[in-house]
Amino acid sequence: MEGWSTYTPDGRALIVRREQDVWVVKCGDDAEVQSQVLDVALIRAVRANSDVLGHSWHVDFGEWARGVADRIERDLGPGDR
Repeated sequence: MEGWSTYTPDGRALIVRREQDVWVVKCGDDAEVQSQVLDVALIRAVRANSDVLGHSWHVDFGEWARGVADRIERDLGPGDR
C-alpha cells in the first residue's frame, strides 16, 4: 500500500501507510508515529499536538479512530495486512 489519506474532524491531513508489520501515521505537520496496532498509531499521531482534542471535535475520538481504522483495513487487500 502506497498510502491512505483522509482528514481529521478538525481539518488536518492524515496519511497512513503500512511498512512490513508496522503502521506509520502522519497527522498534519507533526512527525510520523509508528505502531503495530493501527488504532494506537492513529491516536498517537492525532493527539501528538492537540491537548484539547476530545473536547474540541464534538465527536467520540475513540469511535472516530476505530471507524478510520476499519475503513483503512477494508481498503487493504489480504496481502497488505
